Amino acid sequence: MDERLIETVKQWNMDASLPLQVGDFTLRKDFSEASLQDDDYAVIFAYVNERKGWTVEGVYHNGSGDFSVRTDIGMLEFTLIEFITDDFATFTKMVEKRLPHIIETHYVHCREDFSVILTNKGVPDGDWQDLLPLEYAGFERIIEPSEAVRIINGSYMVVAYYDASTRSGVSIMYNLLRDDFFAERRVRNFPNLVHDFDSKTVDELRTALSENLRSVLDDVRGQIK
Repeated sequence: MDERLIETVKQWNMDASLPLQVGDFTLRKDFSEASLQDDDYAVIFAYVNERKGWTVEGVYHNGSGDFSVRTDIGMLEFTLIEFITDDFATFTKMVEKRLPHIIETHYVHCREDFSVILTNKGVPDGDWQDLLPLEYAGFERIIEPSEAVRIINGSYMVVAYYDASTRSGVSIMYNLLRDDFFAERRVRNFPNLVHDFDSKTVDELRTALSENLRSVLDDVRGQIK
């Protein structure tokens, strides 16, 4: 990023063009010139949900020279590819026009973003509380089916247990195209698939959760130690 672009970024009056609050997400201006030399990418701004530990960041990639939006929901970090551009003016226009609405529908009022396929599958319905304790073995339930979160590759994250202090946990996803449930666990942010929750129907998923959730979380906790 050359000096002219650095100054342009610093002059962007985001407080006037972006909402300071979107649900539980608070806008922060995080741009640091030092990160342009020291890191893979520089954060320009961030919407931060302190309660959940989630962030939606506007970043500049030092290697490629691209701007993009990165989302971190604990058990998964991903890029919103529709915001990738190498032109800062284009980036700010897209962010100002679209990002607050995406945060509102994807991560605040998640039901507004449910696809017909997800709803017809019955994922948000029914009582999941007996199967999904609020906390177990030091892992906090941060996502449940009634608040499923759209992620990437045609999937929703429907269940997630997470320990932010160790960046470890278990998440269960539903893929719209394959019409199946699959799971991933992370131990100190190192991911690998876990097949204990592979299911085709909601009833199969309920059974798998009843039989396997606690033992899988116990296993992850054991690997952390």
